[in-house]
Amino acid sequence: MGKRLRNILAAGVFLLLVLAITTIGNVAPPYEVMHPPYNPEDDGVWYEQNVFGGGEMGDESVVRGRDLDIAVEGFTTEEGLEGWRVEVPGGRALATPAIGEGLVYIGGGFGSYEFYAFDANNGEAEWLFKAGDDGPTAAVYEQGRVAFNTESCILYVLDAQSGDKVWGEWLGDPLMAQPAIIGDRIVMTYPGNDGHHHLTCRKLETGENIWDRTIIGEVISAPVIAEQSVYAACLEGTVYRFDLDDGELLWEKQMNATSAPFVYDGAVYVSQREEGEGEDDYGQLQYEGLARLDVKSGVRENEELWSRRQADYLRHSQNVEGGYYAEQVDADASVGFSYAPETAKLSQGMDNLGWGSVMGIWAFQGSRPVVIDDLSYASQDDIVVCTDIDSGEVNWEYEYKPEGERLGGRLLTPPSVAGDKLYFGTEDGYLLCLSMDDGDEQWRIPVGEPIRFQPAIEGGWLYVGTDRGTLVGLNLNDRSATGWAMWGGSATHN
Repeated sequence: MGKRLRNILAAGVFLLLVLAITTIGNVAPPYEVMHPPYNPEDDGVWYEQNVFGGGEMGDESVVRGRDLDIAVEGFTTEEGLEGWRVEVPGGRALATPAIGEGLVYIGGGFGSYEFYAFDANNGEAEWLFKAGDDGPTAAVYEQGRVAFNTESCILYVLDAQSGDKVWGEWLGDPLMAQPAIIGDRIVMTYPGNDGHHHLTCRKLETGENIWDRTIIGEVISAPVIAEQSVYAACLEGTVYRFDLDDGELLWEKQMNATSAPFVYDGAVYVSQREEGEGEDDYGQLQYEGLARLDVKSGVRENEELWSRRQADYLRHSQNVEGGYYAEQVDADASVGFSYAPETAKLSQGMDNLGWGSVMGIWAFQGSRPVVIDDLSYASQDDIVVCTDIDSGEVNWEYEYKPEGERLGGRLLTPPSVAGDKLYFGTEDGYLLCLSMDDGDEQWRIPVGEPIRFQPAIEGGWLYVGTDRGTLVGLNLNDRSATGWAMWGGSATHN
């Protein structure tokens, strides 16, 4: 059942709404998706569309770019870098785009029913896919297919060139993490009708179920695929490892994990929350640092967390006072989540991550590390830290000093890595570039709008979406700036 209708029933005003609709034709609510229960044991693919409230459900269609009235604006930065920007209709918060086949793939934002493809070189719209429900996540591109899921409640696989739907399936409400792809398999999480969350592995081309396993809650950001295994960190902090082939559970560890894991050279690296002994006006102090787990057993190998520091950004009592939290609440209400369903298990995110809204979890990425050449790079709010994974010693630190207006939330996105540089978006509206060698700031370029999702970098260009619905393409004039084509770098997110 669609979430708006559920909220109306829960509020006890459904009868009044029906009466209003029958007397005033123009007040019918937008169409809703009415779905039968999903059975993970079914091998076949189905996708049923129904109509509620007078709208045209099934308006899943592709609109060609020539029929879209979307303007592209060129610009040149003070550093002499050229680029383009597009105001995506709706002005909503945008997730990380994916790059493939010369196109930039991006959803229209939290609350949008649209998913776009733009020309990577000039920003011209190529096509628009109208989805059957709202809230597209960050996109994933692989093998001529582009995949994403809507927050409510559908997993889609599209043809990357044409935008035509290959298949789509309603999984559960809400979906707050993005999928992962490797080869002919796509992995995704969803809340089941049994009260449990599930991790499911499907065939990329058909959606046929390969395996389905229960997990404790929604996954932070995305599942991660590495070394023939699927790794997932849940909102309440449990980290799982499953066999990619058959879904066998290899291990699970409850450890208050606060980011998606990163797998490197026989170890799993993940940010972890620890409670401090002291208290202040907001309650018990919280700390966060980098944990290293043995990939075979899941046992933590470092006795003390590396780069451990106080993490006020993990406290819900403190986050709730910021303007960003108010924006999340408004965004939730705009898509029918005045009160999120119990299936969301948002209390897990509130307690462990400091955020308790659907949009807040949809956009949460945490202090996700990236490990390259025996060095870990991670942003912890306003600090970027480079850690030696052999010794745990800090190689260098960089502190970001904000210049623009702040609304709350983390100052820095997780890093995107290309060539010998790190790239970030900032909460106060800048693009930031650091040297990987020593953390030296190379440049910061004003965008003027909050950036909360990490940039994508491919073919010498940087692509990023803002919280106000602007898509930016920036020519970096650097051939080495490539290889981070979507969130987490690739379709496996590792």
